[in-house]
Amino acid sequence: MSGVTDFDFLLGSWNIRNLRRTNPFAPEKEGVWEEFSASSTSAKQLDGRVRVEQYEATLPNGELVQGMTIRAFDQETQQWSIVWLDNRNSPDFRPLLGHFEQGVGLFYQVIESPLDGKPVHIRFIWDQITEEGARWQQAFSFDGGQTWDTNWTMDHQRQ
Repeated sequence: MSGVTDFDFLLGSWNIRNLRRTNPFAPEKEGVWEEFSASSTSAKQLDGRVRVEQYEATLPNGELVQGMTIRAFDQETQQWSIVWLDNRNSPDFRPLLGHFEQGVGLFYQVIESPLDGKPVHIRFIWDQITEEGARWQQAFSFDGGQTWDTNWTMDHQRQ
């Protein structure tokens, strides 16, 4: 069962190893895999019902990424809403929704592909959670969630 303390593992400061595929919206798995480091810091807000995470990375092409994730827990639905904002994209406040079950967090959203406007299902997975580390994965589905293509992973290690 999900709860307000689900993301407590992420509190504090982290070093992150990112592995992502460029051009993740291309259904033919176009693009190349690139690796880069990042750091993040996460804290509780609003009586512990919200987590705010600050993220910073330099992409392989030298571009600086500054981002913020807002995670809010809804006691009634027992679900988390997750919103990502950054210095590279227009603000999008449509959240991914989901919860934790048996130590694994699954979060979903449907957006429009910037390439052709067709629906793209997005899935975030949080797993391999320990005191010193955690893994986040992002996958897209172009067939309504029947198959998933992982296009970004982040391995977190506590600072």
